[in-house]
Amino acid sequence: MQTEGAWNEGGKGLSVYDVQKPKPGKSDWKVAIDFYHRYQEDIALFAEMGFNAYRFSVSWSRVFPDGEGAVNEEGLRFYDAVIDELLAKGIEPVVCLYHFDMPLTLQKKYSGWRGRETVEAYRVYAETLVRRFGKRVKYYIPFNEQNAAALLTLLTGGVPAEQAARVHSTVMHHMFLAGAYLHRAVRQYAPHAKIGGMVNFTPMYPATCRPQDVLAAERANRTFNFQTLDVLATGEYPADLLTAWRAQNAMPEMYADDLKLLKSAKMDFLAHSYYMSIPVAANEDGSIPDPAQLIGANYFGKGRKNPYLEESEWGWAIDPTGLRLAVSQMYSRYRLPIFTIECGIGVDETADENGYVDDGYRIDYFRRHLEQLRLAVDEDGVDLMGFLTWGPIDILSSQGEMRKRYGFIYVNRTDTELRDLKRSRKKSFGWFKKVIAANGSDLSD
Repeated sequence: MQTEGAWNEGGKGLSVYDVQKPKPGKSDWKVAIDFYHRYQEDIALFAEMGFNAYRFSVSWSRVFPDGEGAVNEEGLRFYDAVIDELLAKGIEPVVCLYHFDMPLTLQKKYSGWRGRETVEAYRVYAETLVRRFGKRVKYYIPFNEQNAAALLTLLTGGVPAEQAARVHSTVMHHMFLAGAYLHRAVRQYAPHAKIGGMVNFTPMYPATCRPQDVLAAERANRTFNFQTLDVLATGEYPADLLTAWRAQNAMPEMYADDLKLLKSAKMDFLAHSYYMSIPVAANEDGSIPDPAQLIGANYFGKGRKNPYLEESEWGWAIDPTGLRLAVSQMYSRYRLPIFTIECGIGVDETADENGYVDDGYRIDYFRRHLEQLRLAVDEDGVDLMGFLTWGPIDILSSQGEMRKRYGFIYVNRTDTELRDLKRSRKKSFGWFKKVIAANGSDLSD
């Protein structure tokens, strides 16, 4: 929904995003950057930069307009064309099956991921894609930021407080099952391929060395970052998560073979996004802050500030060392290859009359983060599969903001004006092209 546009073309059904009313001064999702019609142009620019991998998400409602039932052949042909175009340019497709965009029919019929029926619909969807894409796709991601995707059910409101814990645990369990079904489909129909679970990894630092704050940060790290990773890596629910569910009377309903299915679906690698770190302090009574509220506050720029770090225009802490911590902690715990597939800085930018943006700040941001990844590999021994950015081209942010630009490629539109959608190269385009050619060994200007 952040890239494709063509919201009602090619047989696509509605997703929950298609019916959202745009927030004041922000965009709807109907056109985005029109990747649906311009994918060849965009992939050519990616190839010019030297990309050897590109991660994209499939719109479930483009493949199954109602999320289940009849498949949309025209939608499958679109993704066939995208994959073929990537491969023709020497770019490995990394395919994510779900990026928060629940088909509207499934949301209305089954309350989305709260309904067990949605898991079955995802199973069919996953098998359809894996069989269709065949040997052309070697890397699959079941969910974008699975820990954050589960929390969105609560952060977007509409869940009574007394039901929140049970709803969250149910959504988590259903998402783990769905990912396990994708794992099974990959093993059965595409044994050459690898599957990696993805989380939003946000390191939590103690706000002070007060023991209560250290404990609060550790608990927040466990709850948001590691409990989901534990299941993805080991196929088992960790003890602290099960203990919390029992204490909250929130144990999700489990069928007889659910735990066996999860155990059979340990991931081949672990993927993650990284944007910021968060300082955490215990509440005045010593209790642990709710991680959902911590994440929500910080992602809207209203959380506790770290006096040692700069911030982006959106109030996000800029912490290159946190990226090294993230990959090092994941690898030391799980001994699985780590794939950084989202990292970047959103900036309110305007191109000059030639479409050029002098974004030296973006170069500096990536240089500092890549330096830390190099240290993670060279000094910490991390098995790092690769580094992909969010996003290589300007797209709508998760809140529908075009002015929050992440790309090396400028797209000529605003939040409220579509303009001509012309693509143009920013200063960082040439710099990152050189970085790719040197496989990260040369980060100079």
